[in-house]
Amino acid sequence: MALITTETPKDQTEALAAAEPDERRTWLLFGMGLTALVAIVAAALALVAIAGNEGTGGGPRPAAPAATVAAAPVDPADVPAPTLAEAKGVAFEPYHVVDATLPAVPPGAVKRFTVGVDQHVVQVDPALAPTEAWTYTVNGRAYTGAAASPPIVVDQGDHVQIRFVNGASKAMHVTMAHSIDFHSAEVAPNRYYVDVAPGKSETIAFTAAHPGVFMYHCATQPVLMHVGAGMAGMMVVRPKGLAPVDRELWVVQSEFYLGKPGAPTNMAKLTAEKPDVVAFNGYANQYKLHPIAVRRGERIRIWVLNAGPTKWSAFHVIGTVFDKAVVENTAFQDSQTMSLAPSQGGYAELTLDQQGNYPFVTHAFGDMVKGAAGMLHTEGAPAVPPPAGMKR
Repeated sequence: MALITTETPKDQTEALAAAEPDERRTWLLFGMGLTALVAIVAAALALVAIAGNEGTGGGPRPAAPAATVAAAPVDPADVPAPTLAEAKGVAFEPYHVVDATLPAVPPGAVKRFTVGVDQHVVQVDPALAPTEAWTYTVNGRAYTGAAASPPIVVDQGDHVQIRFVNGASKAMHVTMAHSIDFHSAEVAPNRYYVDVAPGKSETIAFTAAHPGVFMYHCATQPVLMHVGAGMAGMMVVRPKGLAPVDRELWVVQSEFYLGKPGAPTNMAKLTAEKPDVVAFNGYANQYKLHPIAVRRGERIRIWVLNAGPTKWSAFHVIGTVFDKAVVENTAFQDSQTMSLAPSQGGYAELTLDQQGNYPFVTHAFGDMVKGAAGMLHTEGAPAVPPPAGMKR
């Protein structure tokens, strides 16, 4: 039987022992050669890099900067309104509070009004840079230092004659064509609501047949820009048989879209419907700064117009209920809020039963915080502190 053994013959063992040193020597030489090859390649690459640096002016090449993400461009409609501190060197009219007392109906069988245009630089918020406003004047009345236009007041059935003058003097600084559109009139727009060059005039005659609170405004293109720059006002046509009250006030809500300091309104913000300021009578929070003095228990009528040009108004007096509210000649009893689309108007009648301070606001609070707020202050009520950042 054959046997399997693990012993190695003596001569074979000697042969293997003799071969081991040669094999180790071979691998050692191979490793040394590979190391040398790597060193040569590294040196070559270094030479190429040095040559490249010398070709661009010498010196070591700076390390590549870390990858950066390009800043996204700012949408012009999202640019913040410039502050007053950013308006150094821009001249503007000083602010004067706008009298909120409703003007009387003028005498005469025909109610005649001369309506002008004033192009002036004003603030619409005390913390923000001034803007160029385009506003109307009525029979010489103008509101300097604010972007408000005076009310026009007539009785239902009155014959009305409007002489529209686009900048009667150089002091009005008018540089462009304007027009005027009366929502209370029934006339051909193509004939009367036409562009009038600076220094020229147009006469419009009509009968105020319909009662209510109507908007008048510039109809020159782009209408959005002209109304957004302040070219809008209130015309009150008092209804026949309207009962007398103790006090009548007027409030026009308007939006302002600020561009560069002293420049006209910002069209990108206008089209995006992103106002910087929403104000009553052409200046943010002015009736918080200068509360309207009233008496407890007296009957008050407030005429309200939403001039827009875009935002809705929800006019509300905190601390009372409207005994009567009339919106677009629809009467509401025991009403809390007047809901007014752009160009709509109405009036509310109320009394204040207790001594106190009664804020009036748009209840669209996102607009209220931009300046559409004021205060009715009764005799004997605590003094109203000025809003934060405002001084009397």
